[in-house]
Amino acid sequence: MPTLEESFEAACASGKIPGAVLVATNKTGSFTYSKSFGVRSLGDEIKVPLGPDSLLTLTSCTKLITTVGALQLVENGVIGLDDDVASTLPELANLEVLSGMKDGKGILKERQIPITLRHLLTHSAGTSYLFMSPVLQEYNKSLEVPFAMTSPKTVLESFCTPLTFEPGTSWTYSTGLDWTGLLIERLTKKDLEIYLKQNVFSPLGIDDITFWPDANPDLQSRKARISVRDPSVPDGSGKIMPFKGPSMVDGAAEALGGQGLVAAPSSYLKILQSLLVDDEKLLKKETAAIMFQPQLSKESQVALQKIYESKPTRGPCSIGDFPADVKYDWGLGGLLTTEDVKRDGQPFRRKGCLNWSGALNLFWFLDREAGLCGFYGGQVLPPGDAQVKEMIILFEKTMYDRNSQQYKL
Repeated sequence: MPTLEESFEAACASGKIPGAVLVATNKTGSFTYSKSFGVRSLGDEIKVPLGPDSLLTLTSCTKLITTVGALQLVENGVIGLDDDVASTLPELANLEVLSGMKDGKGILKERQIPITLRHLLTHSAGTSYLFMSPVLQEYNKSLEVPFAMTSPKTVLESFCTPLTFEPGTSWTYSTGLDWTGLLIERLTKKDLEIYLKQNVFSPLGIDDITFWPDANPDLQSRKARISVRDPSVPDGSGKIMPFKGPSMVDGAAEALGGQGLVAAPSSYLKILQSLLVDDEKLLKKETAAIMFQPQLSKESQVALQKIYESKPTRGPCSIGDFPADVKYDWGLGGLLTTEDVKRDGQPFRRKGCLNWSGALNLFWFLDREAGLCGFYGGQVLPPGDAQVKEMIILFEKTMYDRNSQQYKL
């Protein structure tokens, strides 16, 4: 059976993936892993190797970082998790609830339940990305000036679509963390970039996570380009090719807390490691502990569970390995596994494990019970690409296995 390293080398050589950065560490530091494969950008005449210091567009891996920033405000008494955000985000508070369509027009009603910070952090506020909601897409087509499906510019310009349910009554992957970024800015009177630099990145000695890499020539030169699976092959078995379109955050006019950061994998791991060892550099122990606890109402959890029972093959909920028979919830920062999980008969994720991903098929996991965290860095479209998914699963499982083996030595 080939090793992890042999499998990744073969995947790059065959065009299955352009490259990947794999980083992981355990709680004690007795196990660490950092290995890169492939090239930073396909199509370049000079093939620059992808590395742990290459800058990757994080897409939704940004959400964990914005969550940490918001929880700092909670522990400092600036806002409570269950506080109504209407006074700070009146534009959000004024949005109506879209219950359906009739005669080509949206059926809209006034919202009845307050929107809280907890709702925003757990995708249960009723906000939704357009690509996640068929009824919202239909409504959008009926507008004289529809909202853009991709490449958002600002929260107010791109995300003031109607709610798709009353807050706390269902679940859909959402713009909640983009709104949270704006909330942080208004509560602190600081740009989100500045706030995160001062309160998340600097305490960990990080200087290469930013919303604006093109403003710094050194950072710009380290950016990896996006690749795409050949769309002419219908079953997804095609090879990787350079992506000619814009990045998902190209054209952004403000820091978007749900998707806008770029980062070196080595730096992202520092954030995961800080939360893993609970060193209080980012959050007090009692605050960080809440991240790993179920946060959803019964109705919202049921809606989330149905998504994973349906075994999605595309989109954000399909990146990584999520058995349909496991019960999930949402913590603060990511998807929460609420029971121990085995894979191939061996211990895998433990109860309380947090993980999530990004549309460019990035993936992170943070498992305090197993004492392990890791990050898979890639830049491939489409979200949930089946061939990349195989590599993510192999990486995560191997990190658990190798961490367990070193404990037995």
